[in-house]
Amino acid sequence: MKKRIEVSLTKRNYQKLIRRMNYLASNRTNIVLLCIFLYQDSELTEDRINKQLEKIKEDKEKETFYFMALPYVQNIFKHKKRYFFSLDEYVSAFLNALLEEEELNWEELEKKQPKITSIYSIDKNLVDWLENFSEKTGVSQTTLLNYSFMNPIRFEPYIVGKKNKVRKGVYLTQSNFERFKDVETAKRPSIVEEQIKALKTLTE
Repeated sequence: MKKRIEVSLTKRNYQKLIRRMNYLASNRTNIVLLCIFLYQDSELTEDRINKQLEKIKEDKEKETFYFMALPYVQNIFKHKKRYFFSLDEYVSAFLNALLEEEELNWEELEKKQPKITSIYSIDKNLVDWLENFSEKTGVSQTTLLNYSFMNPIRFEPYIVGKKNKVRKGVYLTQSNFERFKDVETAKRPSIVEEQIKALKTLTE
């Protein structure tokens, strides 16, 4: 069952969240859920929670919004030491700390970039995994895949075999699609497959 969580962010951190959303051509909830998935092992001390909540409280331009969390996300916070803070307070402090302190592996844009649609023949097992993981976490397949391209796998593209393939519509941001421009059309599916494999390793 989904649970509604209320989040408050300082104006500065909220704007950073939106710029990341723009780069991935996604939406706010997807970026929040993606951040939680990526940094689910992070812990906050009682002092850090208090400091983050105080910053939020003092910001007269803070932003407050809601998102729906699936059991996967609820379970992440269920096992964290929250001290005497509510779930809403802890998640707000958690996200503010991430946005304020973490700078690596993210790109940002002031305006949302367009997405380009392509259809590729992809390994069915990888397609099934991506669909199932997206359904479990609540993060869209498109957001997951576009995020993976922020850390592109370095390898020589190859022509994939035809066995156990399914046609898959892929929506890449313009900047990610440009990575394909010098790659033969027949070899492009290998890039998508390798990026999905890289995503999969994050969950293992």
